[in-house]
Amino acid sequence: MEHNLKELIGENWFNILNSDERKCFEEKFSISNSKRKSQEILPYEDENSGIYYALKITPFDKVKVLIIGQDPYPNKEDAHGLAFSKKSGKIPASLKNIFAKIKEETGVNNTSGNLTPWAKQGVLLLNRALTFSKEESLATRNKFWQPVIDIIIEKLISREKPLVIMLWGNPANDIPQFSFDLEEEYKKHNVFILRSSHPSNMGNAKNSELKEGKIKAFTAADNFSKTNIILKSLNEQEINWQT
Repeated sequence: MEHNLKELIGENWFNILNSDERKCFEEKFSISNSKRKSQEILPYEDENSGIYYALKITPFDKVKVLIIGQDPYPNKEDAHGLAFSKKSGKIPASLKNIFAKIKEETGVNNTSGNLTPWAKQGVLLLNRALTFSKEESLATRNKFWQPVIDIIIEKLISREKPLVIMLWGNPANDIPQFSFDLEEEYKKHNVFILRSSHPSNMGNAKNSELKEGKIKAFTAADNFSKTNIILKSLNEQEINWQT
Protein backbone atom coordinates (compact mmCIF):
# COMPACT_ATOMS: atom_id res chain seq x y z
CA MET A 1 0.00 0.00 0.00
CA GLU A 2 1.36 3.39 -0.99
CA HIS A 3 -1.08 5.06 1.39
CA ASN A 4 -1.82 4.35 5.05
CA LEU A 5 -5.52 3.59 5.63
CA LYS A 6 -5.59 5.43 8.95
CA GLU A 7 -4.37 8.57 7.18
CA LEU A 8 -6.83 8.11 4.30
CA ILE A 9 -10.00 7.74 6.40
CA GLY A 10 -8.93 9.34 9.66
CA GLU A 11 -8.20 7.67 12.99
CA ASN A 12 -11.82 7.88 14.16
CA TRP A 13 -13.20 5.80 11.29
CA PHE A 14 -10.18 3.48 11.32
CA ASN A 15 -10.74 2.58 14.96
CA ILE A 16 -14.37 1.45 14.52
CA LEU A 17 -13.54 -0.92 11.65
CA ASN A 18 -12.61 -4.53 12.35
CA SER A 19 -9.73 -6.20 10.53
CA ASP A 20 -11.91 -7.60 7.72
CA GLU A 21 -13.54 -4.21 7.15
CA ARG A 22 -10.18 -2.48 7.08
CA LYS A 23 -9.00 -5.04 4.55
CA CYS A 24 -12.03 -4.29 2.36
CA PHE A 25 -11.33 -0.55 2.46
CA GLU A 26 -7.64 -1.10 1.72
CA GLU A 27 -8.27 -3.46 -1.20
CA LYS A 28 -10.81 -1.19 -2.87
CA PHE A 29 -8.48 1.77 -2.56
CA SER A 30 -5.46 -0.20 -3.77
CA ILE A 31 -7.31 -1.46 -6.85
CA SER A 32 -8.57 2.04 -7.67
CA ASN A 33 -5.15 3.57 -7.12
CA SER A 34 -3.46 1.02 -9.37
CA LYS A 35 -5.88 1.89 -12.18
CA ARG A 36 -4.45 5.41 -12.19
CA LYS A 37 -1.48 4.03 -14.17
CA SER A 38 -3.70 3.55 -17.23
CA GLN A 39 -6.71 5.83 -16.74
CA GLU A 40 -7.84 8.95 -14.93
CA ILE A 41 -9.46 8.05 -11.62
CA LEU A 42 -11.19 10.91 -9.81
CA PRO A 43 -10.88 12.41 -7.30
CA TYR A 44 -7.12 12.87 -7.04
CA GLU A 45 -5.34 12.24 -3.77
CA ASP A 46 -4.03 15.38 -2.11
CA GLU A 47 -4.47 17.42 1.06
CA ASN A 48 -8.00 18.58 0.19
CA SER A 49 -9.19 15.74 -2.03
CA GLY A 50 -9.36 11.97 -2.17
CA ILE A 51 -11.40 8.80 -2.58
CA TYR A 52 -12.06 8.60 1.17
CA TYR A 53 -11.94 12.36 1.76
CA ALA A 54 -15.54 12.50 3.06
CA LEU A 55 -14.60 10.13 5.88
CA LYS A 56 -11.35 11.90 6.62
CA ILE A 57 -12.90 15.30 7.31
CA THR A 58 -16.14 14.04 8.93
CA PRO A 59 -15.12 11.71 11.78
CA PHE A 60 -17.42 8.80 12.62
CA ASP A 61 -18.45 10.06 16.05
CA LYS A 62 -19.14 13.57 14.66
CA VAL A 63 -21.60 12.53 11.92
CA LYS A 64 -25.04 14.06 12.52
CA VAL A 65 -26.35 14.14 8.94
CA LEU A 66 -25.84 11.73 6.04
CA ILE A 67 -26.47 12.94 2.48
CA ILE A 68 -26.21 10.27 -0.23
CA GLY A 69 -24.89 11.30 -3.63
CA GLN A 70 -24.16 9.42 -6.86
CA ASP A 71 -20.51 9.78 -7.87
CA PRO A 72 -17.73 12.40 -8.11
CA TYR A 73 -17.84 15.14 -10.73
CA PRO A 74 -16.25 14.00 -14.02
CA ASN A 75 -13.35 16.44 -14.04
CA LYS A 76 -10.33 17.01 -11.83
CA GLU A 77 -11.12 20.69 -11.29
CA ASP A 78 -14.37 19.87 -9.49
CA ALA A 79 -14.15 16.39 -7.92
CA HIS A 80 -12.72 16.23 -4.43
CA GLY A 81 -14.58 13.40 -2.71
CA LEU A 82 -17.63 15.09 -1.17
CA ALA A 83 -21.07 14.36 -2.62
CA PHE A 84 -22.58 17.35 -4.49
CA SER A 85 -19.56 19.48 -3.54
CA LYS A 86 -17.09 20.96 -6.01
CA LYS A 87 -13.76 22.61 -5.31
CA SER A 88 -14.54 25.97 -6.91
CA GLY A 89 -15.96 27.71 -9.96
CA LYS A 90 -19.39 27.59 -11.56
CA ILE A 91 -22.13 26.00 -9.47
CA PRO A 92 -23.86 23.06 -11.26
CA ALA A 93 -27.63 22.80 -11.65
CA SER A 94 -28.31 20.35 -8.80
CA LEU A 95 -26.32 22.43 -6.35
CA LYS A 96 -28.07 25.61 -7.53
CA ASN A 97 -31.38 23.95 -6.71
CA ILE A 98 -30.06 22.81 -3.33
CA PHE A 99 -28.92 26.34 -2.55
CA ALA A 100 -32.23 27.84 -3.70
CA LYS A 101 -34.08 25.50 -1.37
CA ILE A 102 -31.76 26.34 1.53
CA LYS A 103 -32.36 30.06 0.96
CA GLU A 104 -36.12 29.51 0.86
CA GLU A 105 -36.09 27.47 4.08
CA THR A 106 -33.43 29.23 6.14
CA GLY A 107 -32.57 32.52 4.47
CA VAL A 108 -28.96 31.46 3.93
CA ASN A 109 -27.57 32.63 0.58
CA ASN A 110 -24.70 30.47 -0.72
CA THR A 111 -22.28 31.44 -3.48
CA SER A 112 -19.58 28.78 -3.03
CA GLY A 113 -20.12 25.22 -4.24
CA ASN A 114 -17.49 23.84 -1.89
CA LEU A 115 -19.45 22.12 0.88
CA THR A 116 -16.48 21.53 3.17
CA PRO A 117 -18.02 23.80 5.87
CA TRP A 118 -20.96 21.38 6.08
CA ALA A 119 -18.66 18.36 6.29
CA LYS A 120 -16.74 19.92 9.17
CA GLN A 121 -20.01 20.31 11.11
CA GLY A 122 -20.86 16.63 10.83
CA VAL A 123 -22.59 16.34 7.44
CA LEU A 124 -21.22 13.20 5.78
CA LEU A 125 -21.41 13.83 2.03
CA LEU A 126 -21.18 10.25 0.79
CA ASN A 127 -21.26 9.19 -2.85
CA ARG A 128 -22.39 5.63 -3.61
CA ALA A 129 -19.55 5.37 -6.11
CA LEU A 130 -16.42 6.83 -4.55
CA THR A 131 -14.60 7.17 -7.87
CA PHE A 132 -15.29 8.41 -11.38
CA SER A 133 -13.72 6.93 -14.51
CA LYS A 134 -14.73 7.47 -18.12
CA GLU A 135 -13.80 3.84 -18.81
CA GLU A 136 -16.38 2.40 -16.38
CA SER A 137 -20.15 2.74 -16.13
CA LEU A 138 -21.84 4.07 -13.02
CA ALA A 139 -23.40 0.64 -12.42
CA THR A 140 -19.96 -0.98 -12.49
CA ARG A 141 -18.54 1.56 -10.08
CA ASN A 142 -21.55 1.29 -7.75
CA LYS A 143 -21.12 -2.48 -7.58
CA PHE A 144 -17.40 -2.13 -6.90
CA TRP A 145 -17.88 0.29 -4.02
CA GLN A 146 -21.04 -1.22 -2.53
CA PRO A 147 -19.22 -3.29 0.13
CA VAL A 148 -17.53 -0.15 1.47
CA ILE A 149 -20.74 1.89 1.40
CA ASP A 150 -22.63 -0.92 3.15
CA ILE A 151 -20.05 -0.95 5.95
CA ILE A 152 -20.27 2.83 6.39
CA ILE A 153 -24.08 2.78 6.50
CA GLU A 154 -24.19 -0.15 8.92
CA LYS A 155 -21.74 1.52 11.29
CA LEU A 156 -23.75 4.76 11.31
CA ILE A 157 -27.22 3.32 11.84
CA SER A 158 -26.10 0.98 14.62
CA ARG A 159 -24.09 3.40 16.77
CA GLU A 160 -26.98 4.66 18.97
CA LYS A 161 -26.36 8.34 18.20
CA PRO A 162 -28.64 10.92 16.54
CA LEU A 163 -28.54 10.80 12.74
CA VAL A 164 -30.58 12.45 10.01
CA ILE A 165 -30.39 10.76 6.60
CA MET A 166 -31.34 12.68 3.45
CA LEU A 167 -32.27 10.51 0.47
CA TRP A 168 -32.74 12.30 -2.85
CA GLY A 169 -34.06 10.47 -5.93
CA ASN A 170 -34.93 6.85 -6.62
CA PRO A 171 -31.39 5.36 -6.40
CA ALA A 172 -30.86 6.74 -2.89
CA ASN A 173 -34.38 5.89 -1.72
CA ASP A 174 -34.02 2.34 -3.01
CA ILE A 175 -30.99 1.53 -0.82
CA PRO A 176 -32.10 -1.63 1.06
CA GLN A 177 -30.90 -0.42 4.48
CA PHE A 178 -33.25 2.56 4.14
CA SER A 179 -36.45 0.76 3.15
CA PHE A 180 -39.74 2.30 4.30
CA ASP A 181 -40.56 -0.55 6.68
CA LEU A 182 -37.44 0.15 8.74
CA GLU A 183 -38.15 3.82 9.39
CA GLU A 184 -40.18 3.47 12.59
CA GLU A 185 -37.64 1.11 14.15
CA TYR A 186 -34.83 3.50 13.28
CA LYS A 187 -36.66 6.37 14.97
CA LYS A 188 -36.49 4.46 18.26
CA HIS A 189 -32.72 4.78 17.96
CA ASN A 190 -32.78 8.47 16.94
CA VAL A 191 -32.13 7.75 13.26
CA PHE A 192 -34.46 9.77 11.01
CA ILE A 193 -34.90 9.46 7.24
CA LEU A 194 -35.95 12.43 5.09
CA ARG A 195 -36.92 11.53 1.53
CA SER A 196 -37.45 13.56 -1.63
CA SER A 197 -36.92 13.53 -5.35
CA HIS A 198 -33.49 14.47 -6.69
CA PRO A 199 -32.55 18.16 -6.86
CA SER A 200 -31.36 17.93 -10.47
CA ASN A 201 -33.11 19.47 -13.48
CA MET A 202 -33.04 16.16 -15.38
CA GLY A 203 -36.63 15.46 -16.37
CA ASN A 204 -37.66 18.21 -13.93
CA ALA A 205 -36.68 15.86 -11.12
CA LYS A 206 -36.73 18.56 -8.44
CA ASN A 207 -40.49 19.04 -8.88
CA SER A 208 -41.45 15.36 -9.20
CA GLU A 209 -43.01 13.18 -6.52
CA LEU A 210 -41.81 9.57 -6.28
CA LYS A 211 -43.31 6.21 -5.29
CA GLU A 212 -46.84 7.22 -6.20
CA GLY A 213 -46.64 10.33 -4.06
CA LYS A 214 -45.13 8.67 -0.98
CA ILE A 215 -42.00 10.75 -1.52
CA LYS A 216 -42.27 14.52 -1.89
CA ALA A 217 -40.69 16.59 -4.62
CA PHE A 218 -37.38 18.15 -3.57
CA THR A 219 -38.90 21.63 -3.82
CA ALA A 220 -41.59 20.67 -1.28
CA ALA A 221 -39.63 18.50 1.14
CA ASP A 222 -37.98 21.11 3.41
CA ASN A 223 -35.05 18.79 4.11
CA PHE A 224 -32.79 21.42 5.65
CA SER A 225 -35.14 23.09 8.12
CA LYS A 226 -36.52 19.68 9.16
CA THR A 227 -32.99 18.42 9.79
CA ASN A 228 -32.31 21.25 12.19
CA ILE A 229 -35.67 20.80 13.93
CA ILE A 230 -34.78 17.15 14.54
CA LEU A 231 -31.24 17.92 15.70
CA LYS A 232 -32.46 20.64 18.08
CA SER A 233 -35.07 18.28 19.55
CA LEU A 234 -32.26 15.83 20.34
CA ASN A 235 -30.08 18.53 21.93
CA GLU A 236 -27.65 18.45 19.03
CA GLN A 237 -26.05 21.52 17.47
CA GLU A 238 -27.96 22.59 14.36
CA ILE A 239 -26.23 22.74 10.99
CA ASN A 240 -25.28 26.14 9.63
CA TRP A 241 -25.98 25.64 5.91
CA GLN A 242 -23.73 28.54 4.91
CA THR A 243 -20.85 27.56 2.64
